[in-house]
Amino acid sequence: MRPVLFALLGAAALGGCARKPDSSAAADTTRSIQLPAPDSTVALNDRPAPAPAPAPVPPPPRRTPPPSPAPAPAPAPAPAPAPPPPPPAAAPSLDVGTTIEASATRELSSKVNKAGELFTARIAEAVKTASGRVIIPAGSEVTMSIVALKPAPNKSAKDGTLQLRAVAVMINGQSVPIDAEVTYVEHTLKARGVGTSEVAKVGVGAAAGAIIGKVIGGGTGAAVGGVAGAAAGTAVAIETADRDVIVPVGATIRLVLRSAFAGA
Repeated sequence: MRPVLFALLGAAALGGCARKPDSSAAADTTRSIQLPAPDSTVALNDRPAPAPAPAPVPPPPRRTPPPSPAPAPAPAPAPAPAPPPPPPAAAPSLDVGTTIEASATRELSSKVNKAGELFTARIAEAVKTASGRVIIPAGSEVTMSIVALKPAPNKSAKDGTLQLRAVAVMINGQSVPIDAEVTYVEHTLKARGVGTSEVAKVGVGAAAGAIIGKVIGGGTGAAVGGVAGAAAGTAVAIETADRDVIVPVGATIRLVLRSAFAGA
């Protein structure tokens, strides 16, 4: 309380001094100024200055809850299994029973050739599938094995023995196995002539004729019988002479497939 009162009085005194002229400033300095004693009986309405209201404390920031994690995406449906690939298209081939014609490239003779040897022929025309796909080009060479080859045993025999078996076909420089039966071979029969065995037959005929002539007509008859017997023996030799099977160059050879053939 007192400090406040003193402060008020001092401020009033300073205000009075400030209104006095400068000429009396010196005289006033010698005056004795007595202040009235403060009345301690008077209640002073001194109240402490109210304490400043505390600054409002801002509420703590509202904590935003962390966003809930996004739900895991539903698993994608498993892809449908890929359809199985289509079976590969069958390679074009010649069907069983397909006929193939070829031409002999060299002569074949039962007098010269033997079973077990090889023989060749050339495809005359391209062999195609039903759709027109060429499987065996024209000019391809067919290799055949001689299974059996024998001349006709005599003039009365209708034919000799000739059996061939197709082994392979050369297509564009590649040998391809083939399973085909040779059903026809163009050939001729050629008389071999009177050979050693036939000469023996002529001699036997002449001797028999001489014996018969001698019995019938003596010496002259023997001579005549010998000539007749020789003539008869020659006829027998010619009749019984072998006739060779001859396949000339260019002869037609026909093959029939026993298994499907796809070529190279």
